[in-house]
Amino acid sequence: MQAFIKQGLFAVALLPMSVSQAIYAESENVMVISASRVEQPREATGNAITVLDSEYLENNQVRLVSDALRDVPGLAVNRQSGLGSKTQIRIRGAEANQTLVLIDGIEVNDIGAGSEFDFAHLMNLEIERVEVLRGAQSALWGSDAMGGVINIITKKGEGPVSGKLSVEAGSFGTHQESFALSGSTDQVHYALSGSFLDTDGISSLNENRGFTEEDGYRNHSYNFKGGVKATEQLSFDLVVRHLDADSDIDGFTFGIGPVDNDTTADTRQTFSKLSGQLDLLEGNWLHKLAYSNADTDYATFTGGAQTYTTKGEKKKVEYQTDYFINGEAVDQRVTFVAEHEKESFYSSSVWSTVNRDIDSTGVVLEYGLNFEDQYYVTIAGRRDYNDVFKDANTYSIAFSGWVTDALRVHASTASGVKNPTQFELFGSTETYTGNADLRPEKNKTWDLGAEYHFDSIDGYVDLTLFHSDVENLIAGAGTTSINLDSDSDIKGLELSAFFEPADNLTLSASYTYTDSDDGTGQELVRRAKHIASINSSYLFANAKTRLSGGLQYNGKQDDLEFDAFFTPNRVTLDSYTLANIALSHDISDTVRVFGRIENLLDEEYEEVVTYGTKDINAMVGIEIKGGL
Repeated sequence: MQAFIKQGLFAVALLPMSVSQAIYAESENVMVISASRVEQPREATGNAITVLDSEYLENNQVRLVSDALRDVPGLAVNRQSGLGSKTQIRIRGAEANQTLVLIDGIEVNDIGAGSEFDFAHLMNLEIERVEVLRGAQSALWGSDAMGGVINIITKKGEGPVSGKLSVEAGSFGTHQESFALSGSTDQVHYALSGSFLDTDGISSLNENRGFTEEDGYRNHSYNFKGGVKATEQLSFDLVVRHLDADSDIDGFTFGIGPVDNDTTADTRQTFSKLSGQLDLLEGNWLHKLAYSNADTDYATFTGGAQTYTTKGEKKKVEYQTDYFINGEAVDQRVTFVAEHEKESFYSSSVWSTVNRDIDSTGVVLEYGLNFEDQYYVTIAGRRDYNDVFKDANTYSIAFSGWVTDALRVHASTASGVKNPTQFELFGSTETYTGNADLRPEKNKTWDLGAEYHFDSIDGYVDLTLFHSDVENLIAGAGTTSINLDSDSDIKGLELSAFFEPADNLTLSASYTYTDSDDGTGQELVRRAKHIASINSSYLFANAKTRLSGGLQYNGKQDDLEFDAFFTPNRVTLDSYTLANIALSHDISDTVRVFGRIENLLDEEYEEVVTYGTKDINAMVGIEIKGGL
């Protein structure tokens, strides 16, 4: 930690640091939807939530969403290697598959890959905001939200037709081209965007361990968001997102261990949602009906022959109605949700073929109260009916209140549930056999925080304590998975701060301490005790040039290293600090040039044992935008 503090002070002395006024700026105006089933101000929810908006993403030239998430308190990010390699996000020590990821209201966790979302391929395609909700949220969002929710909302077309085109290139033979086209009328809105990324890459396995083969990556992503206002009360919306990605990956040979080879992986994702909304009683009674589909295909090839494939699909129908009761001092809301989903899982390899379906139905009742825009309470309960596991009940309670004009306290408590994944139940490989007797994981969480606002420097500091007890934690045991007999315990604190001492300068920081116990006295793997970031952005007096940069610190953490016979051994990975800077200049109203340097300190580190990471690298580019 001492090294981190020294490097942080050194960087602050050199330049106004990175990233994210958008994480905290104008917090009283930031709207969120993941903390409830309706949109509300961030400060009206008692849950711990962070918002990254489009300004933050653009100022820091964020291309991969996972890079931005390193600045969010409570999150641990583990990218296996370079671009295109498996990337996991853990919230407050929860497993990666206990985080629900939504993109424009579509649940995108991959049924075929342990019901977790791989952030390796998620590009910043015209994202409006990213909401990160921490703590159990199963009462609102179901099984996958046991640890929290990451809700991603893309931009909606507004105003006359406009577009932009950008091209950039840099280290490791990397180049990226992207475009966006959007617009709206009184009745129609539309937004189309695309990105094409190609890189020669780095060795997936760590070069310092003797592996030198470059592993390339290609990513083509597209997103469409549109809608029609049929009448003053009735509207329809459509979202379609598609990914086509190819990754060079290295392999693992029984009796030999990790090896450089010609193994490749293909990923295809198609997410879509069609929804309609009917507003009655002058907007006080809303009805929403939607159908969504999330389909992911994944396959690996060695020597040109397909060796493994998985397919996961989730089809979901949901109905939501919101009724608002507005009074002189008290505003109330009642929300009811009914949803049905079908999960389909298919996997095929030389060891086995599995083809299974699971149907489930959930109903949610939520009540919200706003007393004089000073005190806010939200209570929710959910019942899940499942054709494989026992029916489950979950709850959540949240409170937010202004004690003084400057001090806000917030607190929440909730229960969560996570069903075993299809692979854990039925999957099979050379060294693994599923366990059909696994029970759902359960947890109870609470957090308590205080947020103090400073009018003189337009900022605030927030301190939040959190705790989670996990029952039936699923863990590997020999060649299968089991529910651990002892409860897992996770606790810690989150500290975040934001200041805007001048109109052209923002400063922010975050720190997370996490203490975890898997129930056997050992720390949960890939959860560092200490994670921190320091950020800022500075707009020069010419109002055309912006300099941003930041430090991201990840402390020591445990991981599992597998020997040539797949025997796991616990190891400790060293801490590391990443420094990044970004510079942009507007040549005119329509032309911008930009560049960035990542891993400025040329840190050598591993996020996952045995796998390599990028050393210092840079990108430069140009963007052209305007009306059409």
